[in-house]
Amino acid sequence: MALRIIDTGNDVKCLTGDNHPQLKIGDKLYLVDDRKSTYDKIQEISQDEAIEKKDEKILELALGKDACKELLTDDISVQEFQNLSFFVMSAITGEEYEKLKEAALERKN
Repeated sequence: MALRIIDTGNDVKCLTGDNHPQLKIGDKLYLVDDRKSTYDKIQEISQDEAIEKKDEKILELALGKDACKELLTDDISVQEFQNLSFFVMSAITGEEYEKLKEAALERKN
């Protein structure tokens, strides 16, 4: 039996090593964990009504505890926090930041 090779092209790549999206905030880059296993955990958290501070837990999964300690200070504004959440989900899903933000606003209304 011959081995079949499927070329996914330049736009779609399997993850290897550090081939994950990064967010540039100020002069620093933050690695975003966009693995499917992380996405599945994020979905579980967002659907579990018993979990408090879901957004913080989701950011911690995606960015890691150390990055969250740096970014989620007491001085962070609500708008900065929301923007960070949208940027992280955009990095994970590949959807455009603006589209995610618009969809969230539509769900609120």
